[in-house]
Amino acid sequence: MHKHIAIIGAGISGLTTIKQCLDNDLIPICFEQNSSVGGVWQSEEPHSPVYKSVLTNTSKEMSTFSDFPIPADWPTYLNHSQIEKYIDMYAENFNLLPHIKFNTTVLKVSILPDKRWKVKYIIQCEREEKEEIFDFVIVCSGLIRKPRWPEYKGMNLFKGEQMHSHKYKRAVDFKNKRVLVVGCGSSALDIAVELTHAASQVYLSVRKGKLPWITPRFINDKVLDHTSRFSAHMIPPSIRGRRLENNIMKSFPYPSHLKPTDPLIASYPIVNFEIFQCLTAGKVIVKPNIKELKSENKQIEFVDGTVLEDIDVVIYSTGYNIDNSFLEEHIFTGGCEVEQEFGKDFYRLNWLYKLLFPPKYPNIAFIGFTVGAGAIWPVSEMQARYVISHIKGFIKPLPSQSEMEKSIRNSYESIRKKYCRSARNALRINYVLYMETLSKEIGCYPYFYEIIKKFGFRFWKLIMFGTFTPIHYRLLGRNSWDGAREAITLYNQDNFKPITNEKSINS
Repeated sequence: MHKHIAIIGAGISGLTTIKQCLDNDLIPICFEQNSSVGGVWQSEEPHSPVYKSVLTNTSKEMSTFSDFPIPADWPTYLNHSQIEKYIDMYAENFNLLPHIKFNTTVLKVSILPDKRWKVKYIIQCEREEKEEIFDFVIVCSGLIRKPRWPEYKGMNLFKGEQMHSHKYKRAVDFKNKRVLVVGCGSSALDIAVELTHAASQVYLSVRKGKLPWITPRFINDKVLDHTSRFSAHMIPPSIRGRRLENNIMKSFPYPSHLKPTDPLIASYPIVNFEIFQCLTAGKVIVKPNIKELKSENKQIEFVDGTVLEDIDVVIYSTGYNIDNSFLEEHIFTGGCEVEQEFGKDFYRLNWLYKLLFPPKYPNIAFIGFTVGAGAIWPVSEMQARYVISHIKGFIKPLPSQSEMEKSIRNSYESIRKKYCRSARNALRINYVLYMETLSKEIGCYPYFYEIIKKFGFRFWKLIMFGTFTPIHYRLLGRNSWDGAREAITLYNQDNFKPITNEKSINS
C-alpha cells in the first residue's frame, strides 16, 4: 500500500522532498501558502530576505542538486533571477507542480492515536477549513519565516523610520538618507554595501563591537568553496581555518578594534569582501550596540556613549525566528526542561535526532533546519533522501527514544565547547561530516574502490582532487544517476586552472 506524505512548504527543501517521494513510489501532497515555488527565493514571498542585488554565497558547483546540475556555463555565483530560473527548471523537469496545493495555509498538524497525522488547512480563496490524514509529515517551512526584532529603549519614541531587513529591496529608495544598519550577518553587510551607492552616509551597528570573519568569494584567484575531497578529509578544520584567517588578513588587515576575537573555525564567517572597501573609504562607519533611540533630532545613543543625530532610517537585519505555529512547540524543541537547559545559549533550539527526527514523535521529520559552512540545497536534498529511505525501510530503523535523546544532548554539549554560543551554531553542522555520514547510511557514498572499479583510476583522481560537488553522491547506489560522471567532469574542466581577475569580477 502506498504511503501518503504531507510536505509543508514548497521552497528548496520542499521541492527536493517531493522529488524524492516520487522517486520512491510515495504519494506526496505539498502545502504552500504562496502562489509559486521557491520559498524565500521568490519575490512574492512576503518575508523574503532576497533583494535585487543578492548573490549566492556558495558556488554553483557546490550548491547544485545532485541529479540536476546548474548549467556549467552559468556564472560561478548566481544572482536572484538565475536562482529563480533554476528552481523553476527543477520543478518543471521533475513535474513537481501537480503535487503542490498553492495558496494554502496549514493551520494545525496533530498526531492521532494510530500515530498518523491530521493536517488541518485552508485554501485562501475558500472559507471552509479542510482536513486530511497522512502516514508521515515532513516539515520544510524553513528558518526564515518570522522577522526577529531587537528590543532597544526608545524604539517607540524614535521619529525616524524603522524597518526589518526583509522589507529592503533596493538602495535607490534611500537616496541621500542617513541610514543605520543593525546587525553583522550576510544580509546586514550586503545591505550596508549596497546603500553606499545611494545613501548620504551608512552606519553599521555591531552588537559585540567586533566584525565577524569576512571572506571574499575568491581567494588567490580560486573559488572560495572549491575544496577537494582530499582536502576536506586530510587537512584538519583548525588548519584550514587558520589558513583562511591568514589569507583574509593579508588581503585586508582588520582595524585592531574591529578584529574578531573568536577563531574563524569557532564562529560563522560571512562572505562579503566589498565591505572592507567601504570601511576604508569611510562610506560605512562601524558603531557598537545601541543603548537608546531618542525622540529629539532622530538621535541614537550607543553603549560607548557616542551619539548620532539625524538618522533617517534604521534597518534591523537581526534575523528570523522559526515559525512552526501549526505544531505544538514541544514537538521540535524537546519540551520545557530542555529549553531551560539549553535555551539560554541557543534560542533556535531544535531537539531533533540527526537534525531530522523528534525522538518522542514517530512519522514526522524536519528538513532544511540547519546552517553550516557549505551550501544548504544539497544538504536538504541529502536529508530528504535519508528521510524517504527511512520511510521506505531501506536503512536501519531509528534508535530508541533514549538513545536519540542522548545523541542530541551530546551534540549540543559538543557545540557549546567548540563554537561561539549563538543561534546559528545551535543548528550548525559540519557539512562534510554530515553529508558523508548520511550518504553512507543511504548507500550512495562514493567509496574509492567502487569508483575505481566502475569508472577507472583516472576518474577516481578527479573525485579525490577535483571539486567536492554533491553530484558525487549520485555515482553509486540506489537512485544513482547515469549523467553524474559527465556532469562532474564538466564541472571540473577549469578546476586546476587559475581564475582570471576578469572572470572573478564578471562572476
